[in-house]
Amino acid sequence: MTGEEIHMTQEAVALVEANARLLIDQAREAKLAAARFEAALALVVGVVANDPELQGSVALQRIAGQIRLCADMPDLAAETIGCAEERVCPNILRAAAEVLGDLEAAKSAAAADGGPVTLH
Repeated sequence: MTGEEIHMTQEAVALVEANARLLIDQAREAKLAAARFEAALALVVGVVANDPELQGSVALQRIAGQIRLCADMPDLAAETIGCAEERVCPNILRAAAEVLGDLEAAKSAAAADGGPVTLH
């Protein structure tokens, strides 16, 4: 191999290594995001599983309230679902509670119009 070929090979190896590090970092970030989503979902499932008689708006209100509480107290959320506290993302929990609150308001408004209500 000539000096130029060796240099080009070294550059190619460095580029492949840099891409591999980038992919590893992206995989770590995706894994953390998935773990946080899993924690939020486990909270919702836990609320419903602990009181299977909950239905309709009462269930949504209970779930939203529990999610807001866990957003304010990540240590409680971690203990409730059995995960590490750093896996609990308060911002995701607050957003989920907000979505549930908006969903309930939309459902109530549609029901007030007298038509059937379906949520998709």
